[in-house]
Amino acid sequence: MDQEGSATIALAGMAGAIVVLGVVATSVGAHVVFERHVAHAVDAAALAAADVSVGVIPGEPCSVARNVLERNGVVLESCEYWRESWVIGGRAGAGLLDVHATARAGVVDGGGK
Repeated sequence: MDQEGSATIALAGMAGAIVVLGVVATSVGAHVVFERHVAHAVDAAALAAADVSVGVIPGEPCSVARNVLERNGVVLESCEYWRESWVIGGRAGAGLLDVHATARAGVVDGGGK
């Protein structure tokens, strides 16, 4: 049996496996970063809505939250006032990369300027 060239084939197979693992790791990493981006945008939107509700910044809470989300490429899914705080839901991406996040923010002791 001729073994000539078998090391080359084994090495090519291992190189292919390493490339596949690298692509998978990069994709997972990118998705995690994207999830954090959406979560941070929704957090900022909830904080902005809470600031509006106590007069720290002007506007209507849900409109301000929508503007914050849109500047970050996130779509407003929900905006509700619940138990003295604002609950904001947002979504970004499509298909397998569709990410949803929710955040809640309120003001302790009435806030104020």
